[in-house]
Amino acid sequence: MPIELAASGDEEAYATVAHRMAPIIRSTIQSFESFGLDADDLEQEASLGLLAAVRSYRADGGATFTTYATTCIRNRLTSVTRQQGARIRSEQSIEDNGELPDEDSDPALRMLEQEALTQLREQLQQRLTELEYAVLLARLSDMSYEDIAARLGVSKKAVDNAVQRLRRKMTAEQ
Repeated sequence: MPIELAASGDEEAYATVAHRMAPIIRSTIQSFESFGLDADDLEQEASLGLLAAVRSYRADGGATFTTYATTCIRNRLTSVTRQQGARIRSEQSIEDNGELPDEDSDPALRMLEQEALTQLREQLQQRLTELEYAVLLARLSDMSYEDIAARLGVSKKAVDNAVQRLRRKMTAEQ
């Protein structure tokens, strides 16, 4: 398996994986070129996304490597694009004598953020049980274990167990 070999540091295996993924990388980069980033920078960031995918991919995670890697690459490019947009907005605010730009003024960034959020939700729903997903959303809303248990109709211990499984799953992904 070239992915496992590449993950363990085999440069030839990584080159094989990178070669096989090259068309997908090029296609993904093309969809981000309109955001004003240099093509070489995008290619380098996409390569870092691929490397992260190789290192963190688990065959038992429910997705093919191609799907997983494409998501990692797209998320990396989305993040870089978002950072670039923030830097540009910051520079514009300095040029405008301290007037803050309207955060909602860039529809492309809003679209990328929404797309990344949708992908994240889908990935979480695939990897987590219904209870774990519901507990995660409730904890992100700053609800207490007692309130979550009451809302979901489960015991406080069931909520705690779900939180512990979430922690294990989230740290295993990194």
